[in-house]
Amino acid sequence: MKYTFYITQDGSVERESDTLVFIGKDFKKHLPVLNVEDIIISGKVSLSSWALDYLSKIGIIVHILRPNGTYMSSIVPISKNEIGMNTVKQAMAYSSRDRLDIAAEMVEGIRHNIIRNLRYYNEDGAISGIIERIRSYAIKKDNINSILGVEGNIWSDYYSSFPKIFKGYPSFKRQFHPPPDSLNAMISFGNAMLYSSVLTKIIASGLNPSISFLHEPSDRSFSLALDIADVFKPVIVERLVAYLVNNRIMKDGDFEERDGGVYLNDTGRNKFVSAYRDRMESSLKVGNGYATYETIIGEECYKLLHHVSEGKRYRSFRMWD
Repeated sequence: MKYTFYITQDGSVERESDTLVFIGKDFKKHLPVLNVEDIIISGKVSLSSWALDYLSKIGIIVHILRPNGTYMSSIVPISKNEIGMNTVKQAMAYSSRDRLDIAAEMVEGIRHNIIRNLRYYNEDGAISGIIERIRSYAIKKDNINSILGVEGNIWSDYYSSFPKIFKGYPSFKRQFHPPPDSLNAMISFGNAMLYSSVLTKIIASGLNPSISFLHEPSDRSFSLALDIADVFKPVIVERLVAYLVNNRIMKDGDFEERDGGVYLNDTGRNKFVSAYRDRMESSLKVGNGYATYETIIGEECYKLLHHVSEGKRYRSFRMWD
């Protein structure tokens, strides 16, 4: 099984014969390209045109994050983007009643996973009221704005619980342009990592990442990755951040203030990426077996593909369901 290769340090990627090397400040490391599905770069890295040509030939997707931890762009080999008839079927689903059904199902998955997260941290019952309020929202498939309104209420209520989940943060407001504190910085960085991971699986499945169902399609983003990432954010990103915060793995020295915001520094990025990789590669019980989050995200994309191409009803991922 191929895996994701993470680059968090500054340097350059160069081609040497039929392989690639990462050249850092005082070291050189060969990239195991035959076993790599995609590369996520969060450091300041230059890629030579010869290296890009080789990455394209062997079909490796490259995701690039900005220095502030937000998603910037992806380099997708043309061979990975042969989606043809799937694009037509996705567009037909987007233009029909299917869009409302899929969007509503995604919000149901988001709600379920948020509630599972809240129940995990509700040992003293302090957030029981928030759980019940989130559970009470009725998702009506009248129009997309109605569905988006419920989704917005769910996220708003969820964020209001964060001071009771994350130790050391007596108040919280979700902000990201720029992130005003270390908690927002970690969530934004984790979301960018997850968006990149999801995008790789979307492309591998043959879905068109620009045709979404919950978010409005946009020329400036792969909006389907936003759709699917939202289903997984509570159980991957927020659960990971809570682990790092509540176990005091992340320290004040892992962040820096610049450009009016708070961001992970080099040490912080290394810590976070290492923990994120472990989270994505960890196994959890699914049905009668076990699977990693990487595998489950890939299966989520194929479930959606089967809905739009074969009419098999899509059911979003539910944690421990």
